[in-house]
Order: sequence, then structure tokens, then C-alpha cells
Amino acid sequence: MSRQKAIIFGTGKLYKRKEDYIRAQFQIICYLDNKAADDEVKFEGTDIPVCNPQNIVQYIQSDVLFVLMSYEYVSMWKQLYKFGVNEKNILFGIMLPPFTENEKILFLDDRYLAAEGSNIVYYYDKDRKVVIEDHQQIRDIAKELLREQYKEEYPIIRAIAQMDSKPISRIFGVERGTAIDRYYIESFLKNNKQLIYGDCLEIAENMYTLKYGEDRIRNSYILHLEGWGNGAIKGNLETGEGIKNAGYDCVIITQTLMYTFDIHSVAENIYKLLKKGGNALLTVSGISQISRYDADLWGSYYGFHKDAMRKLFCPLFGEENVVIHSYGNVKTVTAMLCGLCREDLCEDDFRIEDEDYPMIISIVLKKR
Repeated sequence: MSRQKAIIFGTGKLYKRKEDYIRAQFQIICYLDNKAADDEVKFEGTDIPVCNPQNIVQYIQSDVLFVLMSYEYVSMWKQLYKFGVNEKNILFGIMLPPFTENEKILFLDDRYLAAEGSNIVYYYDKDRKVVIEDHQQIRDIAKELLREQYKEEYPIIRAIAQMDSKPISRIFGVERGTAIDRYYIESFLKNNKQLIYGDCLEIAENMYTLKYGEDRIRNSYILHLEGWGNGAIKGNLETGEGIKNAGYDCVIITQTLMYTFDIHSVAENIYKLLKKGGNALLTVSGISQISRYDADLWGSYYGFHKDAMRKLFCPLFGEENVVIHSYGNVKTVTAMLCGLCREDLCEDDFRIEDEDYPMIISIVLKKR
């Protein structure tokens, strides 16, 4: 089967993306380039000439298509129209595969671009059309069409558009149940409970030490700025106050670093706290609302990513002794931001972990 003869006008980004299809579909007899000299040159290692559009008279034939392979197709067509190219011989490259999502919606069913006289016209359908002045206009049409399609496919769009701008809860839903981030924090600690043993230190309280340390704990200590309670040490991770060098087999620090400004000092003091062979189990917030209670007490300074934790701890502990993981997905993150509680969701909602939506970052540190 013989291929349609074609002249390709434009060899930039649009052409490169669709080049394989074009080469397979058409017998290319010439490339057009407004920067081409009068003398013919060949196109990128082929025998196909590259010509200036001023010299296309010899190529204007009824069986030769002009394929406009640039997002400047409006000005291209106006240029070719002046040279006497028939509108029926024009083909727009954005209508050829492979398609982007925007191109696919633009040319779905009976939608298409056509040259009519000196104009380019976009047909939504047989009864609705618009003259296109530039590619930005067609891009805006594609976005409009996608918005309409997405509203039909994703009910959440309408739901979010109609929701209140105030959250359901500003205290993580704990007035009705359990904070969503606690699911991830406790899953992390449960999965690493074998590291909770011997002399253990936890920040502010020892709830997790006792819950997951089981019979492996020798002594349980609490580090707190005020030093209240039995077994509590008056200390400060940021300043180093109350820090006992090499005093603990395990240190548990959950949701704390966001409220300390000098995190580099905090990292150094965590290293100092641990005995040789000891472990630190940390969690920090990624995408989260601010805990107003803690922010008012200590100040709220950061939300973290895995890369930040890697940069912070690897120089101290060594890359091989730092294990970082992220927890969360768009549904659980959105739910927490809106003030839902853990009980509003089901177990399956937590199974997917999407690194682009990190609600919680966990860090396991080993001191060698």
C-alpha cells in the first residue's frame, strides 16, 4: 500500500513527539523551514530536502499534503495560503497520534480542525465551530472540555467545589475518634517494635515505649522541657540540655521535629543520646495541618520530605544506617486536612502508599 505524499512544515517539539508515526504514515518529499537558505539542504542524515516556504511552488500538487507540525500552525497556514496552497491539502499535526490527553479530548468523535479560506476553524461538532486565532485558544478549549469530562468522571470535583472552606475539625478529628496520622505512626512503631528494648527514652510521654516495648524494656524514661512526672528528665533536644551521652538503647521521637527550629542540633543530640548499637525511631509530618496547640507552645517551623531527612541524618549516622519511609495517599491526606478521623475511613484506604502524598515520614536510625 503506497503512502500519501507529504511535506512537513516544522520539526520542533510537536514533530519529534509524533515523528515515528509520521515517518510510517507518509512518504515525506520535503521539509519546510522558514530559516532554510535558498540552497537546498538535507534533513538530519536523510536525502529529503529542507526548503524555504518561499520555494514551494514546485511541490504544490493535488496529491501532496502539507502537514503542519508546529504549535504555530495558524501563522503557518496563513503563510501557505498566500502561496496558493489548497485548504483541502492541509493536515494539522496535533490531530495525529500519539495523543496527549488534551489532544485526545480535542479530537474525540466528530471534533476536528480544518482550514477554511485563510482561517483555521475548530469544530466541536457539526453545529458548533469557532475560528482559531492561535494555539493558546485551542489549549484553552481542551482544558474546558477536560473540565466538563472530569466533572462527569470524578464526583469528588463537585464535592470539593461545594464543600465549606473551613475544616470539619481543627484538632485532627480526635473529638470523634483517632487522628488519621496515628494509624501510620503506630503501624511504623509496631513494625519496628523489636528495636524498642533495654533503656528507652521517649519524648513527652512513654505511651509508645510501654505499648510496643513489651517485656524487652529495662528502663523507661521521658524527656520533657519541664521535666514533670516519674522518670521524666528535664531536657531539650534542640539546646542539648539534659542530654545524656550514650545513655539509651532506643529513642522514640514522634511528631516533634516540626516544632524545633534548629533541626541540625536536634539531629546531633539524637546521635549523642544513643548507645553504640542503639536505635532511634522518628516520625515527622509531611503534608499536614498545623497542630495549633503545639505551635502556640513551641512554634511550628517545618513540614518534611524524605530528601530532607536523608540530608539531615546520613552525614551523622551513615547512609547504610538510615532507613526512611513515607506513608500516605491523596485520600488519607485530604481526609486529615479536612478534619476527618481514622474511624471515618476503612482499612483499604491506608493500603496504598503514594510518595507524592507523604502525610508521615518515618526514620529508623542505627548508631554503629
